[in-house]
Amino acid sequence: MKNQTLINEVFWLRSIACIAVLVGHALKNGYSHFAEPSSLQSLSYLLYMAILFGVPVFVFISEFLLANKYSIGVPRGFLKKRLKILVLPYLFMSTIYSFFEVEVWNVQNILFETSKNIFLGESTIYFILIIFQFYLLHISFSKILSQLSPKIVLPISFIVNVLYLSVFNFVDPPDNSFAQYLWDPGYWMPFLGWIFYFTLGYYCGKSYELVLSLLRKYNKLVLCMPAISFSIFLVMNKLLLIDQNSKRIDMLLFATSMIFLIMYFSSFIKTIPRIIMLISNYSFSLFLLNQLFFNLLLPLTPPTFMNILSYSFSVFILSLLCSIIVAYFLNKFPFGKYLVGNIMSFKIEKSPSIKQSA
Repeated sequence: MKNQTLINEVFWLRSIACIAVLVGHALKNGYSHFAEPSSLQSLSYLLYMAILFGVPVFVFISEFLLANKYSIGVPRGFLKKRLKILVLPYLFMSTIYSFFEVEVWNVQNILFETSKNIFLGESTIYFILIIFQFYLLHISFSKILSQLSPKIVLPISFIVNVLYLSVFNFVDPPDNSFAQYLWDPGYWMPFLGWIFYFTLGYYCGKSYELVLSLLRKYNKLVLCMPAISFSIFLVMNKLLLIDQNSKRIDMLLFATSMIFLIMYFSSFIKTIPRIIMLISNYSFSLFLLNQLFFNLLLPLTPPTFMNILSYSFSVFILSLLCSIIVAYFLNKFPFGKYLVGNIMSFKIEKSPSIKQSA
């Protein structure tokens, strides 16, 4: 069954999530060069923590769009098409990133690192493996989900997600190499670590108009929850010393609150700014390429007049521009989209909604 709901809020979700991921990578580059004074350290720390919602939002969008367009099942050839546009760039960029992860370039080392990137998701583009698991989940369970109440499914999936992440957040791993890997970063890959975003994306996409009306009805809660959930996020980080990443139990609340906040505000904006449209159209290529340029910039010593924030902002802009330029020119060739991702071609329209493609 195909849902013809038209949505433009996804452009904002996709663009903001993409920017958040790039800012996080830029700050990591900054941490490699600077021992910041306490005030800047505090500010950069808060900024880094605040943008960790990026990957969960991007993962949410994949099921949101799919459920909005195909609430039950998918059309023939769906997986074949996505194997081309997602997996081929994933394979290519996983190979490219392996060259940055080995000390000695030889065939054996490169093949080993490439295999880890591809099959274990050990590069920064691991989210593609999660998205494909969502596709398989949607194909297998969308009909069942359509018949169940979100009032039942969402709390259950939230609890399952919390329990799964709690094991790896709070329990020490057994003393063997497999367990050590599973605890970091192996547990990121299975869909159980993201199952709440899948069910949330499904029901939000399937019944978007209802969700939007609820966001407006409970707008005070929508406006307050990001601050409340972020405070919980910071307190848990200080008290429990949890790793600073997007695979934490408190991220489920924070990322969800940010999703609803972005959807709420963007629903009032009738014309999408060009910069938001640009980043949204290039978002897949930006996810694939940005770390490549951060890696290339990392060995360069920052000028003495810079601090961590000014340096991070500079490398963020450079990586953003370089990723867009490379994607633009490579997509001029027929094979380019299979290397660095396909550029979407949505254009700005003076209308409340713009069609999305799952």
